[in-house]
Amino acid sequence: MIIIARRYGQLGNRLILFAHLIAAARHYGVELRNPCFGRYATYFPSTRNDVWCRYDRHLARATAPLDADLATADPPRQVIGPATHWTRSARRGLESLCEVTTKTAYLAKLRRFPAHILRIAPGEECDPLGDRFRQAVGSGRPVLVQGWRFRNASLLRQHRQPIIDFFQPDPTDRDAVERLIERARDQCDVLVGVHVRRGDYARFMGGRYYYSDADYARWMHEVEEQLPGRKVRFLICTNGQIQLDAFRELSFELGPGSMMQDLHSLARTDLLIGPPSTYTRWASFYGNVSLQSLDHRMAKIDAAVAVAEHPFDEPPTPVQHVSDSYHSTPIARAS
Repeated sequence: MIIIARRYGQLGNRLILFAHLIAAARHYGVELRNPCFGRYATYFPSTRNDVWCRYDRHLARATAPLDADLATADPPRQVIGPATHWTRSARRGLESLCEVTTKTAYLAKLRRFPAHILRIAPGEECDPLGDRFRQAVGSGRPVLVQGWRFRNASLLRQHRQPIIDFFQPDPTDRDAVERLIERARDQCDVLVGVHVRRGDYARFMGGRYYYSDADYARWMHEVEEQLPGRKVRFLICTNGQIQLDAFRELSFELGPGSMMQDLHSLARTDLLIGPPSTYTRWASFYGNVSLQSLDHRMAKIDAAVAVAEHPFDEPPTPVQHVSDSYHSTPIARAS
């Protein structure tokens, strides 16, 4: 058994770590538990009824539905039952217990018994197919992992579809996204997702990736210029304020405005652009959509990928320790 015993960032960071370790659990034929996903468990039918947020669908004793459609048949997230849903305080308590207990045992040098603790430092990377990880899983004891960069791109690629099935959205979110995408794609050839990241990016790295509406409008015009003869429309998702007037010469649709619906809407586009963020990088992985990360204000767009198929390849390396905060609704206003 593998247990993720530390929280890292917010939704995008946690999804990416979860996905890589699901791939590892499938490879070694063991169960994975992720109590540190509790904050977001209610957003996914596969995790909302399980305080441990476990992945064991590949095992004969699986506790979760094996069929992706069955996973959407769980009770509504508002329903709390004594044997199914756990309160937020209970989830937070289990997260903290796992994290503190693991750290305490590690510092006390109890790193091999009663559990095997696999802890990597910030910036360090551990390959799930490497000797260190393989020996830990092969010890026969539960493996408590702490660290963000457990990575193997080929393993993730191999197990992508079961991972996608596990993270199917709630039916309400899925249906809302379907309606939005149908409307956005009406009379357009290419739908481009634009992630206008605000919120915490005003402070992160001194505001390096906090771009203006004019910056985004310029990039969107570059996309249009590089796709002559194609009718391009943009899906703008933001967690802050935008001036609608800045985009008046462009054809665009605003995203739904919620964290989950924006995420899955971006995953349904043909090309994604936005600042470096694990949020858009998960959308890129989930939807198999090409992503251009705009890592500085003068970055240039290469929209050629928008006219081709996008076979899944190694997802871009996520930005570590960046939160993905979202307002409950987007705030968009005209000047």
